[in-house]
Amino acid sequence: MSPPILDLLRERRKELGQESMVSALQDRRPLLLRGALIGAIVLGGSILATALVFLRFQFVRMQTAQLTRFEAESTQLQAEMAASRAKLEQLAATNRNLTEGLTTLRTSSALLADLQLRTPEGIQIQSAEAEGTNLVLKGQALDPLAFARINALQLELSRSPLLNPKGVALVKLERVPPSATPTGQAGTATATATPAPAPAPATVRFELSGPFATLPPARQLGVMRQLGSEGMVRRLQLLQAEGLIP
Repeated sequence: MSPPILDLLRERRKELGQESMVSALQDRRPLLLRGALIGAIVLGGSILATALVFLRFQFVRMQTAQLTRFEAESTQLQAEMAASRAKLEQLAATNRNLTEGLTTLRTSSALLADLQLRTPEGIQIQSAEAEGTNLVLKGQALDPLAFARINALQLELSRSPLLNPKGVALVKLERVPPSATPTGQAGTATATATPAPAPAPATVRFELSGPFATLPPARQLGVMRQLGSEGMVRRLQLLQAEGLIP
């Protein structure tokens, strides 16, 4: 049984010939129920959509937080990798410099032995210095045939496995006149005169320069053995055993 309906305008409705409130409400009840149902559906859909948007927002925020954390971790890993790579490159450079210093031909006794074998007679080597990647030789050659002796030395240096044959060049030539030796001074009247010594032969000062050769380890090892540099041979063998040179 439906509850009573309060209709304050019932008398007025009768005068105007309109149907009563009870009849009007009974006729419109299905429409009201349909409207209420549609409103409930729309409201429920709005609530559901709001809930989905909220859940989506929470999911996106969680994903963003994870991505931010991953980005920070990636940046840290990249920085650590860069630092490790820099340390590795520094260590490799140190090893290369150490290996080069241990196997360089410039301070090897083999170089002196090779020069001794290739210096012609009548040539005097006064200095042998390494200037950068070049070997600079200074000395003098005795006459006669001083220029031929210097030319022979240059050719011999071009054949040396320790030097680059294309770069051996004559830098300087200077002829030095023979030094006059003073004769003996007169003594007492009874002293006998001594014969004057012969003047020293003329010399030609020279300067030769040649770049050091870059030898592969196997070739360098063979050259050191040929020149009898046992210390350098043992050093190269030790570096090969440690994997510092191929």
